[in-house]
Amino acid sequence: MSVLIDHKVERGRFLEIQEMTFTRWCNSALNRRGSPLIDDIFIDLESGVTLLILLEYLTGVQLKYHKSPKSNAQKLENLSIALEFMSAEGINLTAMSNEEIMGGNVKLILGLVWMLIQKYHIQAEDAKRAMLDWIQAVIPESNIKNFTTDWNNGRALSALVETCLPGSIPDWNLLDENNAVENITSAMQTAEEELSIPALLAPDDMANPEVDELSIMTYVSCFNTQLFNNLLFWLRAKVPHRSIENLTLDWNNGVNLAYLVEALAPGSWENMDDVSPDTAEENVKTGLKIAYDALGVFPRIKVEEFMNHEITELNMATYMWQFRNSKITSGYAENTAQRCIASGLGLTRGTLGEPSKFTVHAGNAGVGELHVKISNPGSEPIVPLIEDLGLGEYSVTYVPNQFIDLIISVTWAEQHVPGSPFKAVVLGPPDATRCVVSGEGIHIARPGWPAEFLVNAQTAGVGHLTANIQGANSNPNVEIEEYAEGKFRGTYIAKESGDHDLFVYWCNEPVPGSPFLVHVEESLPPSAMIKTTGGRMLQIDTVHRAGESIELDVDTQEAGDGQLAAVAIGPKGDAVPVEIIANRNRTFTLKLLTSRGGRYLVNVYFNGSHIPNSPFKVRVCNPEAIWAEGPGLMDSFVGDQGDFQVFTRDAGHGTLSVRVNGPKDKFRVDMWKGAERTVNCRYNPEVAGKYTINIKWEDEHIKGSPFTIQVRKRPDNGSDIVAR
Repeated sequence: MSVLIDHKVERGRFLEIQEMTFTRWCNSALNRRGSPLIDDIFIDLESGVTLLILLEYLTGVQLKYHKSPKSNAQKLENLSIALEFMSAEGINLTAMSNEEIMGGNVKLILGLVWMLIQKYHIQAEDAKRAMLDWIQAVIPESNIKNFTTDWNNGRALSALVETCLPGSIPDWNLLDENNAVENITSAMQTAEEELSIPALLAPDDMANPEVDELSIMTYVSCFNTQLFNNLLFWLRAKVPHRSIENLTLDWNNGVNLAYLVEALAPGSWENMDDVSPDTAEENVKTGLKIAYDALGVFPRIKVEEFMNHEITELNMATYMWQFRNSKITSGYAENTAQRCIASGLGLTRGTLGEPSKFTVHAGNAGVGELHVKISNPGSEPIVPLIEDLGLGEYSVTYVPNQFIDLIISVTWAEQHVPGSPFKAVVLGPPDATRCVVSGEGIHIARPGWPAEFLVNAQTAGVGHLTANIQGANSNPNVEIEEYAEGKFRGTYIAKESGDHDLFVYWCNEPVPGSPFLVHVEESLPPSAMIKTTGGRMLQIDTVHRAGESIELDVDTQEAGDGQLAAVAIGPKGDAVPVEIIANRNRTFTLKLLTSRGGRYLVNVYFNGSHIPNSPFKVRVCNPEAIWAEGPGLMDSFVGDQGDFQVFTRDAGHGTLSVRVNGPKDKFRVDMWKGAERTVNCRYNPEVAGKYTINIKWEDEHIKGSPFTIQVRKRPDNGSDIVAR
């Protein structure tokens, strides 16, 4: 379905920031090409010429098109050439058309530019996850968890500039966060003057908690080239006798990895003479394991990815940057807090007078002592309760005594663990008056169309949000989603015209302005008369399996003449075909065939409008999409911690179970959540023998499960390396 939007009406501050950032990104490329710059991105792409010039610069491919189109037909042809070329480059252009670009569709054009940024600039399919992993590796002390609020005070940006240009902002961590705009302005000026990185967005926009995350990601990604060059310079200095020209092909066979590990942890690689390009797979396997054991460098790349000639610079750089921050670990030379993991809600927020908790995992950090200091300005420090749970795991509990932010310092062997010191916001009792509600959905809506509103409850204490809407003859369902910590999105679909009352509650108390008067305009479209009469798609509590055909029965008899259409949006945002089978008496059966785990949104339209309850949500699980890796799945010695990770991001909905069986039957497995739906697992083999590790998702074995490993007694010479 095509919907043309008047961008002058549609544009709000959120889209203005994105528009400015994306426009400046395009212009930075066009300027290098010596081409005319974009003034209004929603107008200047209509002829297709600027878009094609941009594609030529990004890809180095010369394209044939109308350089000076004289008619709309030639402009549409240019845009078709651009879209066909992008599709051939592997860019998903579902629901995009040349007419909509020419018509200035705001969201479509911004989405199109974002695809170009992901493909040719960030070079990652899942740009957010890839960039977050990268930035966390580059400036770990900044404890970056998002691309919005964590950048508001300017410290993270200053840390990034300092990392690119050491000495430029050495005291970035002492910057006054109350001078956010000043901090950001100074960092942006340094980046532009010293690193030639253009300021893609205004400092006051970056300081705004509501800043658009795609804009931040785009700007931050502009630092990648400088950071890659810095990393290459460092790598060459560590292994000067090796020829290292890039972060991709020069590493695929594992030889340079072997020399790097040996250079940083001398004596850790037992048989360097056996390393050659002919033993690539063994080189990489051994290198990943020794780098983890000796240096604490986590093997975030799988062996097959490391050896793939098409691995991206960003992916490899994220792994390699860990070496810059690495220290030789216990069992080789010294202890390091870098291998500690602090996790839990208590690190970021607490409730006045209520116990707040977090956990510290120090099993791989060597001999040391855990210290936790919790303080706030102008008052006595809070004394935490630290409980040793065994196996290097500690539980920390504290009780906030004032309605003020806390600084939590966590050290191991007198070194800060990653992310320390942490900043925890202390929330008081639930206070609905502190909620701020915004969005078009609290004022106007259209029958059959999703309406949306936002609620910011970050300072409203610990609580829950509920909402309902009441019309003259119907009470549409309101769905609430927490899209960021303390921020909520409400969505509803009004079924009839007329005034409605929207009630919004925080802990059962009305927020300011509630109830809101919503004017629902336009008469009911024929699509509102459509009935869904059956099918497994209506079983909203069911978790389906990937590969299944999921059906929906639709009755259009009361809607009159019209056209039924359907398209599903998959977990990756891609379009998934929906088969429509015509039955008797204007009834139809829709069939959705799923191929991966996650949530599918099935949009069903009649004459271009959503039918009732559309889009339908379908939950799908896929055990085959899960994979596990880590030293704990490899042969080891008695006493070594068995650490590994299970990656469930693409598995969809389901439950994970991990069981370890050894010579003495079952072993305790500690499990805790990591970022991006990663589950960290740990067990402690105490006797030699054969161990079987069963990893299941929804009672089905994942790929490689059950894993079988051999645990041996440590040799008398104390070597930690198994020669394979």
